[in-house]
Amino acid sequence: MLYFAYGSNINLNHFTDYLDTHGVTLDTDLHGQHALLHHFRLRTNYYASTHGAGACNIESSKNECVEGVIITITPSIQDALRIKEGYPHRYEETEVIVHTAGTQEPVQAITYVVTPTHRLNVDLPVTAKYRALILNGAKHFKFSEDYQQSLNIKLQTSASLLPT
Repeated sequence: MLYFAYGSNINLNHFTDYLDTHGVTLDTDLHGQHALLHHFRLRTNYYASTHGAGACNIESSKNECVEGVIITITPSIQDALRIKEGYPHRYEETEVIVHTAGTQEPVQAITYVVTPTHRLNVDLPVTAKYRALILNGAKHFKFSEDYQQSLNIKLQTSASLLPT
C-alpha cells in the first residue's frame, strides 16, 4: 500500500522514530519518493494537543499543489499511522492520486485529512521543532525551490507567533 506523507511525516527519521517508539519493527529502512498532489493546498488549520500548536492538513484547492513523499507501508505501519493521526476522529484516511518524479502514470495512495469537526477556519502557529522537521524533510527529498521557500515563509511566520 502507498502512503502520501506531508507535514512532519516527510521527515523519515522522525517517522521511523515514531514507529520504533510504538513497537513497529521495520524489516528494512523506509524509503520515500518525492510526489505531487495536484489540486490541494497545505494548511495548518488543526490544533495538535500533543505539542500545543498547529499541525498540517491538506484541503482541495483548484490551482495549487502539495509536495510530499510517497512511501510503501505495511499494515502494521498503517495501524501506527492511524494512531498517530487520531484516525478516525481527528484525521480521516482518504485515497488520493499523486504523481511521482520520473513516471508518467499517477498512482493511488492513502493520506490523512483533518475531519470537519476538528478543521479550523484559520491557520495556527506551529512549533519551531515541527517547522524544522518539515523543512528538513523537504530539503532531503529535493522539493522544488519555490515550494521550499513557500513552506519556509508559511511555517516561519506561524512559528514566530509562538513563545519559545
